[in-house]
Amino acid sequence: MTTDSSAEMLDAESVFDQSSEPTTGALPTVTVVATGPATFSRQICPDDEAEIVATHEVSEVAIEHEINTADAFEQVLDPQFKGRGPTLCKNTIVDWVLDEHAMDGYVRAGGPEAWSLTIEGTVEDWKELGLAMEPEGNLHRKGGRIETVCWNLRDLASDGFSNDSAVLAALDLIEHHDIDCSWSLFTDLLIEEESDE
Repeated sequence: MTTDSSAEMLDAESVFDQSSEPTTGALPTVTVVATGPATFSRQICPDDEAEIVATHEVSEVAIEHEINTADAFEQVLDPQFKGRGPTLCKNTIVDWVLDEHAMDGYVRAGGPEAWSLTIEGTVEDWKELGLAMEPEGNLHRKGGRIETVCWNLRDLASDGFSNDSAVLAALDLIEHHDIDCSWSLFTDLLIEEESDE
């Protein structure tokens, strides 16, 4: 048995959030949004005499997934990111979400170019999450703690995965803490996005 579907919305629960912290409205929250083609195949009637399989050949799947702890956010970053700055491994994230949630039978179709992936949040959420990822007392890679947070946010934005709020959060920290750096390295990302539109 084969069924066709042109679009599906799948609201995923937080598989990445391995923290024991309680989720409250006070925690910073960003949302991973992944959209792209997937195939679906599931055996719905296992039987010795007959096998019935439901199949969507190609469906457009949209996944929205909330993250609200620094530990959880680290899970969506490339494990080698500390060498240059936070980056996302798009295929790994998409496959992980499809595998771990109640979506048994869905498999990503197409390569990286077929999928879009963004992380959305408010300026305040990005700021708090960035600071949470760089606790006081840690060895920071790019100067002091605040400088490292700002450059981490810029790295995510320059990779095209975060929304404008990540850049604006970095600029807010730069201004508030009087960080000595070139604003254009950050504002140029906002200009580039407007040009693309």
